[in-house]
Amino acid sequence: MPDPTSMSSAGHVYKRFVPQPVRSAAATTVPAGVRRKVKGQLARTLRRREARLHRRALRRVRRAGLGSSERRTTAYDGRVGHVHTGLTADLARRFDHDLVTQALDAAEIPWFAVPALDDRRICLAVEQRNKGAVRRVLRALLEEHTGYVVSVSPAQGDTKEIPGSHLKAWKHYGKARVIRLVWLRTDPTENLWVGEDQGIEIEFWTADTALGTERLIGPRPNRVQRAVPSDAPGVEIGLDRLSGYCDIDGDLEPTITLETFDVIRLEEIDFPVDAVLLWQHPTAWGEELLRAALRSLHQYAPWVDVVHVIAEAEPPAWLRTGERLTVVRARPGAEWQLHLLPDVAEHFLLLRPGAVLGRPVRPFDYFTPNGQSRPRRGPWNAQESFAPWSSAAYSATGRITAHGYAHGSQPYRVQTFARLAATGSAPLHLPDGQHAPAVPGTHPLDGVAHHLAHTNGLAEPSGEASTALHAALPGIRPHLERLLVRRDTQQIHLFGLGSDEAHARGGTRAVVDFLHRYFPVTSPFEHEQATVASAVPSGEAVGRR
Repeated sequence: MPDPTSMSSAGHVYKRFVPQPVRSAAATTVPAGVRRKVKGQLARTLRRREARLHRRALRRVRRAGLGSSERRTTAYDGRVGHVHTGLTADLARRFDHDLVTQALDAAEIPWFAVPALDDRRICLAVEQRNKGAVRRVLRALLEEHTGYVVSVSPAQGDTKEIPGSHLKAWKHYGKARVIRLVWLRTDPTENLWVGEDQGIEIEFWTADTALGTERLIGPRPNRVQRAVPSDAPGVEIGLDRLSGYCDIDGDLEPTITLETFDVIRLEEIDFPVDAVLLWQHPTAWGEELLRAALRSLHQYAPWVDVVHVIAEAEPPAWLRTGERLTVVRARPGAEWQLHLLPDVAEHFLLLRPGAVLGRPVRPFDYFTPNGQSRPRRGPWNAQESFAPWSSAAYSATGRITAHGYAHGSQPYRVQTFARLAATGSAPLHLPDGQHAPAVPGTHPLDGVAHHLAHTNGLAEPSGEASTALHAALPGIRPHLERLLVRRDTQQIHLFGLGSDEAHARGGTRAVVDFLHRYFPVTSPFEHEQATVASAVPSGEAVGRR
């Protein structure tokens, strides 16, 4: 069993083992020099003991073979990063989880996963009595696989740039009730960095024997309960049950939690969600838009079940069809008939050319647990109120529209399209946003279909912000660079790559370069031999439909 004591200062040990009356008497009778000498010897003894225990923990970590990466590199802020080919946000989360849990197992420290309030991170719980052993094995782990540690509760962020193998990185550990371990990871191009907003949090739960049955009390609220029986049985649970950002593939390695935590989350989505992508532009830049959309789904929405590509032109040869990707040939305007798409799930995301995901998303961001879609609202102005889609939406529902809808990926239900077809409304003309001279307003299909879904109780519009940029925008490169550096925008939609102005000003090339850097990791929807050029070729790049 692990040593239940924690690393303490000489003063703390002195107070612990010497009664208060004796300390008071010594303060008045024993010379100060003698007291300092005794405390100094005690401090040296503790340091030697701590070094011995650290070496033992390090041997355990090395025997377990923990902490491997292809190579190390220097991150954007000078910290150490780890390079992994094929890195995704979900894969990094699983790397971190496996590292910590295997280290705790190697040290024979019991643990269980907790459904934390912030499901961007996986949270583990250990008993307070094992706090000293936890610090030793985690410090050894961070020495073998360089990472960082901060105190979350109480919040102390001044150690986030100090490698966790250093003792001074643990200076707040004694008072910490919750800590966070962070590893910075990147792909071989070092354009994609993951880890800062994720990491593994460890809570220290205390035993409460005030009642007849011993309980464990958590240091902070979670999504289920803060007190659990200490003898509650453990059960296996998928990481997707703890974090909505995780892959729902049941073949992946589960984690361990207590039976009392295995309950449905308030925001948990238990129905499949597909993605529908439109392929309309058989050009070099058109292929890059499709490639980026597929990579954004792979990187930031691993929970998507099947991807359906609606091809209004000959699909690219590099598309890898299979169980998770289907290609259906269709005529222009097929968007109005998506309820006829074979084998599409009732709930799906629609991504038109130029729409990509900019950061990790959850099914809950697009659908409610009872099945309603959550379309993104957009700006409302006089131009929108007099647009043809606004009149068509009123004719189909008898209710006046009150807002537009944003660009980017939009959630839909098959039932919405079926009801829209039942109204007998004539399909509106669908503009080609990649040849438009400026960023268009609400897409006609979004306006009509979402308004009808809202009036029929199938949709509840939300307000998640989106970013829409036109490739002909003067000085577009700083805007793209800002998106690349921050990576905090959920919805991104790029327009006008086929316009004459964008080609003349170099905007098309700038957007394609941006997409290569934003999505450097190949998705499973591409053949391995497919290669990506560093920029749009000077000849074919300007090919227009």
